[in-house]
Amino acid sequence: MTEQGFKIVYLLVEKGHGANKRTYWRNAGVAYPCRDGSLNLKLDIHPGITFNIRDPKSNGETEEIDEAVETDEAELEEAAQEESKPRRIRLQK
Repeated sequence: MTEQGFKIVYLLVEKGHGANKRTYWRNAGVAYPCRDGSLNLKLDIHPGITFNIRDPKSNGETEEIDEAVETDEAELEEAAQEESKPRRIRLQK
């Protein structure tokens, strides 16, 4: 994880074909680690939804979660807002 404790989520968009094929990286949200080692994912496209990413049980079954995983929602929102702010880039001549 980064010093801030979160990762940036990027959407990779491929355009063109063959030699003209290019990949564009677009900021899509943030991911935060939880105490149990899983990640909470907040996407800009779904601002009211938090996704949780974790390993499956060893027998391959999905795990039902009855209790919400605790996260610092204020910190998550602050990071998402910071990433969505427009940035000024100084171009050199």
